[in-house]
Amino acid sequence: MKKKIALSIAGFDPSGGAGIQADLKAFTSLGVHGATVVTCITAQNTQRVIDIYKIPVKIIRKQFDILIEDFKIDAVKTGMLYNSEIVKCISKRIKKHNLKVIVDPVIVATSGNALSEKNFVNSMKKELLPYTYMITPNIHEAQVLSNKKIKTLEDVKKACIILQKMGPQYVLITGGHLKGDYAKDVMYNGKDYSVFSLPKIPDKIIHGSGCTFSSLIAGLVALGKKPINAVERSKSILWNMIYQSYTLNKGPYIVDTSLNISKDVPYSFQKNVYFNIWLELKESVKTLISLLPIDYIPEVGINVGYALSQAKDHKDICAIDGRIVKTQCGSIRTGNICFGASKHIASVILAVMNFNPDIRCALNFKYSKENIKQCKKAGFSIGSFDRTYEPSAISSTLDWGTKEAITQLNYIPDIIYDTGAVGKEPMIRLLGRNPKDLIEKIETLIKNH
Repeated sequence: MKKKIALSIAGFDPSGGAGIQADLKAFTSLGVHGATVVTCITAQNTQRVIDIYKIPVKIIRKQFDILIEDFKIDAVKTGMLYNSEIVKCISKRIKKHNLKVIVDPVIVATSGNALSEKNFVNSMKKELLPYTYMITPNIHEAQVLSNKKIKTLEDVKKACIILQKMGPQYVLITGGHLKGDYAKDVMYNGKDYSVFSLPKIPDKIIHGSGCTFSSLIAGLVALGKKPINAVERSKSILWNMIYQSYTLNKGPYIVDTSLNISKDVPYSFQKNVYFNIWLELKESVKTLISLLPIDYIPEVGINVGYALSQAKDHKDICAIDGRIVKTQCGSIRTGNICFGASKHIASVILAVMNFNPDIRCALNFKYSKENIKQCKKAGFSIGSFDRTYEPSAISSTLDWGTKEAITQLNYIPDIIYDTGAVGKEPMIRLLGRNPKDLIEKIETLIKNH
């Protein structure tokens, strides 16, 4: 399969957290090939910039032209362009080759150091914005470009109108610097606004988040995603990268662009409860993997699900779109965590919630007589069902079996198991009110292992 190509035109950051390096890591996380045109070499770390060397425009031009000669560029992301001379050089080529360009109007670094000359802003407005597909300024950059103070969401929307009239097809103003517990990014297409909201992650100053965000959008545009979908997906990926971010010294955090990060993301849910369920389950799965003995993992793997309080079907239940499986290197999770990912564990949870809507969580693990013995030793209440008595007309074995076990006991046990059937692996299911409850039960079980 032919790789899509995204081109980053930006500065070189020796710390590896921003600029060209951040863009390449973001492209790679999406499976997109990243090409580069370097505009400046900076002497900086995550805390400060001490010098900037501007690459001669002749060399910038040659970098671009030689790439276009060889590659079909599917999307372009611009970062640090620094001055009017570079802006004019790049704008001319964007126009000539009719490229989709995502403009991150880099004006200052996270540290507060200037990353542009005084004539840069006017040149960008005149030369580049008329040919821009999408511009992605933060609040400070949007204020400079629009010449408008921004303090509220309404101010953001007004600034979007001003910037869109300068030429970009889409304006996306990121709202991480606005007051409030949620980072609300506003996108405007000349007619409609879209707001993308996820909780802020407190106590983390991030180096390179703007670079990463715009390059994720460019990568997804290169993959053929519509702008609104590219932005929503990129915001979700970036949130997870920030959540997983790390610090190397005393400076700001650096986003984690590991290859698997982009596959496990919280979408911009309309209701906060969806996000909270997702995050609680995500953290619990990580703990489970570190806790579970390898011999608890069945051949089909382990899944774990957590339902909304008013869950009606499997789409209301968050689970692993895959399994926790055993490998030679230990247990790992395959697949992402999302709503509607599982019908099996969801069927168990929904059946239990028919009896008690507060029991909203379940996981499966390997059946053995020894494991059942350990469950009894741990003090767990236990129920079971026999697949040979399953009625022929039922649509879900696990729905029927779970209800059957509970009905026989006349209460909801901690454990429901079955000993399998032809082509069906025997299995134990552990029930709990929430992921924390499951973790505590697993810890109790392990003590008796």
